Amino acid sequence: MNLEDGGWDGYHGQHQRLDFLPELVGDADLVLFQEGKEYGFHGQELRYLAEGMLAEFGLRSFMTRSVIGELHELVFARWPRLRLVRHYTPDLPGVFHDQIGWLGFEVTGLDRLLWVRSVQWASWNGDVRLDLAQKLTRYAAPDKAAIIGGDLNTIWPDCPGHVEFEPDWLAMPPHKRTHKTLPPGLRPDGKLVSDRRATQILHEVGFVNAGCLAGDMTPTVNPGIDSGQGARIDHLVFSPLLAPAIIPESYQVRCDAVSEKASDHRGVSVRLDLGRLRL
Repeated sequence: MNLEDGGWDGYHGQHQRLDFLPELVGDADLVLFQEGKEYGFHGQELRYLAEGMLAEFGLRSFMTRSVIGELHELVFARWPRLRLVRHYTPDLPGVFHDQIGWLGFEVTGLDRLLWVRSVQWASWNGDVRLDLAQKLTRYAAPDKAAIIGGDLNTIWPDCPGHVEFEPDWLAMPPHKRTHKTLPPGLRPDGKLVSDRRATQILHEVGFVNAGCLAGDMTPTVNPGIDSGQGARIDHLVFSPLLAPAIIPESYQVRCDAVSEKASDHRGVSVRLDLGRLRL
């Protein structure tokens, strides 16, 4: 869930769009949340306000502070179904570059830790996204149960049986055309095309995209954004070990009035059945 600016309503000058949060979350056990704008201010007041709104669902919050601004990444997890035992944040000593933001949960029915990462990749530079992707690859190891979810700001590689929507980059204003496209020198025949290098890395190391399993290419950016050229840039991806637990028909991109009022991104969800795993 990418709740634009953490629910900030610029018209009213307050975070009143946070009021949509309970309806958007529903009965989820795990919420990967992006754009926690100012959630670290005033004793993390907004973080705990959001947690309080979700108290009826038994969800607790965990925040990874952004190192480039105030758009922090959060995870809300249902307690005690998911019991946190590790959380690597950039302010702690001894945290390696590829550990930052990862949370390790004990989960009933799983014989190892469930690793979870809420992510928001750079919108402005494909090389930055590529670097971030390469820092995630070890969580695709055969013994890892891992989930990565969030705004990757790039589309997924085409798979057998489906083709991702490729935006018409020339329909966008010049100052936005180069953020998510291949840079000069890498463009085929000089044409503006989506930069998929980062997601190609995740695909090659074995991460499985829930939308691809479902065959659902619904754009995750609301239609009023990016001159109607928004694509499927919000993803839920799973390590090879955990992927068999995905229930493909449960995958959903939320397309309704509440979603459009709450954010410029649509919520993406899927359900897992851990009983499908052979561990």
